[in-house]
Amino acid sequence: MGSCRLELISSHRIGDPGIGLNEPSGLTLNADRTALYTVCDDTKAIFCLDLKGQVLLQRSFFISEAGLEGIALSADGTQLFAVQEETNAVLIIDIAARCERQRQPLAAMANYDAVAEHFPERPDNKGLEGITVNPVNGHVFVVKESQPGLLIELDAQCRSILSSRCLGAANGFSHPKVGPDKLDFSGLSYDPRNDSLWIVSDQGRCLFHYDWEQDVVLQRLDLEIDDGKRRLVRKAEGVAVDPERGHVYVVSDRDARLYVFKLAATG
Repeated sequence: MGSCRLELISSHRIGDPGIGLNEPSGLTLNADRTALYTVCDDTKAIFCLDLKGQVLLQRSFFISEAGLEGIALSADGTQLFAVQEETNAVLIIDIAARCERQRQPLAAMANYDAVAEHFPERPDNKGLEGITVNPVNGHVFVVKESQPGLLIELDAQCRSILSSRCLGAANGFSHPKVGPDKLDFSGLSYDPRNDSLWIVSDQGRCLFHYDWEQDVVLQRLDLEIDDGKRRLVRKAEGVAVDPERGHVYVVSDRDARLYVFKLAATG
């Protein structure tokens, strides 16, 4: 894929304090890409939205765990994966049954020793923030927020750690206005067209397009909202990419808004 840019198509207010949708912090498309799921870290719920940000109450449901920071759809479309930052655990949620099936802390997974040094015993509040799934092989990717930013590949059952990569200047994760100690990673979405990942940064207010196989950032795209004056999305905490339509959905934690962008080729 050549270089591209983001064009804002629409923006929708999704916050609804009445149902606890206050600070959305994760985003994923459903199986047929007609709706989105999001979570809030202070509400024990899975929220389903249409593509214009309307909450679909009949398809939203409560679960028993809070503190969710990211959400992803399984390869077969029957389950959701969510991450808890405080416990660095992955929850597996059955969509039809509307309940958790499994809760797997990273520390309980095989090969945890390979990443343990990045997760201090006293949590530094820089834990897992985002999650996505490779629909081809079912592998799950989770991202640690910062200090260091860390991308971890899990098997489809979230029982073992397969590999990990630090995200830093060496592989292209840098920003002209945000220092390496401040740059963070808050959500991600897998792109099956070229085995790449779209990783959103809250502090950078941007998207990194990252090639997993080559271990290199292909491009950094500002999350620009052009409404008469140039602004950037504040506290972007979730991203979902629909490669077939060329749409990128981004959710803002601070403003409780859904932004819909089009991926347009440059030149």
